[in-house]
Amino acid sequence: MSFLVSKQPVFNPQGVTDAYELSYCFASHANISTDDEKVLQGEIEDAKAYLRDNYDSIFDKKIAYVRFSPRLLRENFHELFNKDKLIVEVTTEMLADPASLQKCMQLKRLGYSIAFSDLLYSEENMEFFNFADVVRFDIDSDSYDIAATIKKCHEKGKLTMADNVETQDQFEFAREAGVDYIFGSFFSKPVLETKRSGGPMIKTFLQILALLYSPDPNIEYISAIISTDPVLTIKLLKVINQLCADKGNTVSTVHQALVLLGIDRLKEWIYLVGLQRLNRNSPAEILRLALFRARFCERIARNSSGGVGSRSMEIYLMGLISIVTGTSDEALTKALEDLPVSEEIKNSIVGGGIFSEIYHLSCAFEKGDWEGVKMCAESCGVEFDTLRIEYINTLQFVKTYGSFNG
Repeated sequence: MSFLVSKQPVFNPQGVTDAYELSYCFASHANISTDDEKVLQGEIEDAKAYLRDNYDSIFDKKIAYVRFSPRLLRENFHELFNKDKLIVEVTTEMLADPASLQKCMQLKRLGYSIAFSDLLYSEENMEFFNFADVVRFDIDSDSYDIAATIKKCHEKGKLTMADNVETQDQFEFAREAGVDYIFGSFFSKPVLETKRSGGPMIKTFLQILALLYSPDPNIEYISAIISTDPVLTIKLLKVINQLCADKGNTVSTVHQALVLLGIDRLKEWIYLVGLQRLNRNSPAEILRLALFRARFCERIARNSSGGVGSRSMEIYLMGLISIVTGTSDEALTKALEDLPVSEEIKNSIVGGGIFSEIYHLSCAFEKGDWEGVKMCAESCGVEFDTLRIEYINTLQFVKTYGSFNG
């Protein structure tokens, strides 16, 4: 049985990632289980070892937000984390179990933070409210109850988390209400706004992409176009000098930078910088997501049984540009129209292409949708052990090359 993990970002009101929430499951060839009570002791020890060995790659010095089951409490999973870098979420129902209650009280005495989900301030749940260090509630709850909860939490020195934040409007509401943590998929919404598709930046962006994907890319011509854009020039020189710092040479021209970077890495960098500039209000996490999805899709392809391994670079590109979409099927199709990539890539993002199962497997893994992971992994012929190895490899890749956004 394989222990699979995935992380989702938790934001502060400024849109900066403060923490990562951990999703996990135990997976065998025939089954996905989030019920760890049935897991053998040896598999629990394997899970501990996996987290211990890959802690830095997963959490990257951020706070770990983990939903603890009674089994995780009993098995002392908290010992894998620094107490100042862990928020332990438990359900209110768990405190009816004397052993879980005793363990939570012990963690409180040791200085760990305890969080409750679906908790709003009221006289009826005052006992739970007083026990919590972090109070988590659904953003769609009654606005009066949310305001009262935030006010009472701040009076008592507690932190609040808004859950299920799916839109920018909900994010703005949570921020204006004074929420401390914000969780949801709003950040992964499309960053290429179709209403801006006629602006000068998108035209330059598409012009460079068209040149990069021509049969015989001309470095001289591409460097000349990039050199007309001072922001692109500065970012490119900054990135290449960071990557070449150990060689002792300073790269001072765009042409030198392009030769050293290479066409494949240039394609990647142009996409990431283009996404960042097309929507400056998007959190940096979305650029990491684009790079993660690209690399993870590529690695899935190389390990799949579908015969697409030889086309892994196309699949890498599919993952990268999948962030450049719309909020509806019509907007998605429109956003993809002008991108100089194959119809197979576009169709796979929309849902019907030959790479679509790989794309959906990556998306399911990102969200910790373990049933979706099982279904897509079977279709792609990818083993769970392979997924857990490649997940960590991909996180390490993103950490190394994430500076490509300049």
